[in-house]
Amino acid sequence: MHPVQIILILANLIAFALLLWRGGTVERWAVLALTAAQVLSVLSVPWDIDGFRIGVMLVDVALFAALWGLAEHGRRWWLVACAGFQLIIVVSHLAPFFAHERLGWAAVTLQWVAWTFVSLTAFVGVWEAGADRRFVREESDGARMDHEHSPRAAASVE
Repeated sequence: MHPVQIILILANLIAFALLLWRGGTVERWAVLALTAAQVLSVLSVPWDIDGFRIGVMLVDVALFAALWGLAEHGRRWWLVACAGFQLIIVVSHLAPFFAHERLGWAAVTLQWVAWTFVSLTAFVGVWEAGADRRFVREESDGARMDHEHSPRAAASVE
């Protein structure tokens, strides 16, 4: 295993533990999807066709769909970013169809870079889950102002 992979796995373990501890239901589903994708990617490496890793690509497509669905229903910006980085990984699987020898390592490098951003985005998710919890608890999202129960527009900030 490459040292970059080991570092990413350790970063993921830390971020996922924090998301499980500090996050809500959406974050827990995201951790489940991301963890399952990591395990299934390792298990599906042998399933390839002439060097095209079809198994890993299918796992990455499924992870993208799961992250996008969670982003749609969970209203979390970190999941939108995470799904975007995962889409880059999915598209990078098509690189061997364009120029097999020249783009092979570039695609692998792009996948590692994108996965690094997925890992970093998970840490942003920890912050967003905590911020969301604080906003709900304090009701300080700026959209509500109490004017002695009369309907009035919020004061403008100039």
